[in-house]
Amino acid sequence: MLLKVEDLHVFYGSREVLKGVSFWLDYGQIVCVVGESGSGKTTLLKSLIRLNRASVKGKAIFKGKNLLELSEKELNRIRGKEIGFIFQEPSLYLDPLFKVREQLLECCEEDKKKAEEVLREVGLYETDRILNSYPHQLSGGQKQRVLIAMALIQNPSLILADEPTTALDVSTQKKVLQIFRNLKREGKSILLVTHDFGVVAEVGDYVLVLKEGKVVEEGDVYKIFENPREDYTKELLSSAFID
Repeated sequence: MLLKVEDLHVFYGSREVLKGVSFWLDYGQIVCVVGESGSGKTTLLKSLIRLNRASVKGKAIFKGKNLLELSEKELNRIRGKEIGFIFQEPSLYLDPLFKVREQLLECCEEDKKKAEEVLREVGLYETDRILNSYPHQLSGGQKQRVLIAMALIQNPSLILADEPTTALDVSTQKKVLQIFRNLKREGKSILLVTHDFGVVAEVGDYVLVLKEGKVVEEGDVYKIFENPREDYTKELLSSAFID
């Protein structure tokens, strides 16, 4: 088992945002977290590696270590190297003042060959052009794949992905989901936040349904699609558009 989360509670001040969330994630598995806006999906991802200013209680055991008890110095050894993070909106996380080359090479100790390899891995084959571009010179799909490359470049075993296909066109979305399938085949694990059950159907192995900070239903993908138990899950499914 790669990651085991037990009784996770997250507070912003006195407001409890996550209320006793528990789940586990194995090697080579994609677990999808679904729920409406405000259900706590992004908070869950960021809390695991403490990227938000929140009070956190519970356990998040990753390779035998409780992430929630580590010092900032210890966490910095894990962030990026062992746990990669794909943010939802690339324009907010790619610095507009620096070329992709500078931002990507910063993650891999100036190893240009490695940067080129990971760009090709995410389907960006014009590596020189991409590396020498500023973020505003790239399309939304290209920027999203650059973010994915940044998350993968240190070869982490776990990827935390926050709505990585939001606002992408159908063609680009399919390419991104194919990247995730490839990562799974390589034995990497992904905790994927999405509101789109179409994405779940494409790549998910297991589903957590989150509502108001609680897991109200969970199960393997086939179980959730064929026999959802909760009305909330049924509503999410009925509103999804699946090819």
